[in-house]
Amino acid sequence: MIATSAIADIYIMATGGPDSPWVAKAVPLPGMLQVACWISFLFWFYRCRCNAEVLAPGTHKYSPAFALGAWIIPLAMWWLPRRITLDIRRAGGPPLDVWLINAWWFVWLCDGPISVAVHLLILHQTNYHNPVDHSISVLTSILAIAIIRRVTADQPAGPLPYLNMT
Repeated sequence: MIATSAIADIYIMATGGPDSPWVAKAVPLPGMLQVACWISFLFWFYRCRCNAEVLAPGTHKYSPAFALGAWIIPLAMWWLPRRITLDIRRAGGPPLDVWLINAWWFVWLCDGPISVAVHLLILHQTNYHNPVDHSISVLTSILAIAIIRRVTADQPAGPLPYLNMT
């Protein structure tokens, strides 16, 4: 029943034109871009974790596959990805920028609760499009870009002899 309803909804969206009530519920372009950024980040994170194993073999507590899985484990997702990021960073040399990883992680963790508090307690609304919400998201993105640049720069350029997956 649900699959039939979903197929009917897709058909109406595809053929209903701009007057269709389903068009307003379609995923907007920014949502698709955000999902693409998440997927790209996870691919990057996995490759960096594989590189870290080659750079510092045997010094990591979590496997490369777990580097991806850590992001979706309830409760553990609040600290395990940070630990894995620190391990990846340590493999590239002495971690002089732990503060950057900690700042990124702190802002990323606070993004949700601060957004909810601002919307429900201060603004008394459920519309999540305001300057506070967007500012925190932009700050999180800037810090994530800084982490990506720093970790990538600390890993050697060129192909690494990746782990033999056979």
